[in-house]
Amino acid sequence: MAGEKVLLKLSGKIVNPDSPELIERYVQAIIRAVDSGRRIAVVVGGGQQARTYIRCARALGLNNAQADMIGIEIARINALLLAYALGDYAYVPIPRSIEDVQRAWSTGKVVVVGGLQPGQSTAAVAAVVAETLGIRRMLYATDVDGVYDKDPKRFPDAKRFDSISIDVLEQVMSQRFEAGGYELLDPIAVQVIKRSCIEVVVFNGFDSGNFEKILSGEAVGTKIISCR
Repeated sequence: MAGEKVLLKLSGKIVNPDSPELIERYVQAIIRAVDSGRRIAVVVGGGQQARTYIRCARALGLNNAQADMIGIEIARINALLLAYALGDYAYVPIPRSIEDVQRAWSTGKVVVVGGLQPGQSTAAVAAVVAETLGIRRMLYATDVDGVYDKDPKRFPDAKRFDSISIDVLEQVMSQRFEAGGYELLDPIAVQVIKRSCIEVVVFNGFDSGNFEKILSGEAVGTKIISCR
């Protein structure tokens, strides 16, 4: 839809140096979305590389804020990889603050962001960026195909929700709060999504075609409803 603003949250399991073919598929999908008249912002996670660095930081006796900052830099490297792959479609350098995000958005280019500050997951960053830019739709590409009533990687009988309210989601999800340990949506992300009525769709990001299916109106993954 021309004029639509969309926030695409990409897990670091999707955008990382081990997945050039998948990154290229997202590059082409984002370019097609922009050429159709949409405004796109992207927030990229740090993935396993960030977690490896964070474990090393802790082994060296660094505190949580320092470990967070190292993870943030890895997410920014992943973001830069995607931005460079997008060529002239993307704004560079990678924004390092919410003020940088606003300035980048004003250029009309695709804005690609990694982390911003310690204590925030990239899910929270995505929610804050969406809120700041007036984006009311977040498409969350991750390594599961939606939101389940329990961890589908541990429980074969886990059931996927086609849609779920943000209030019920809070009851379903268990969270961890240390650097590199966030699961899907942390409490900061949930609160921002609630107060700004941001619709979220969680989907399997290893199939880049799902992103375009959602943009075309197909039901994919789980829709998180934040406002009635």
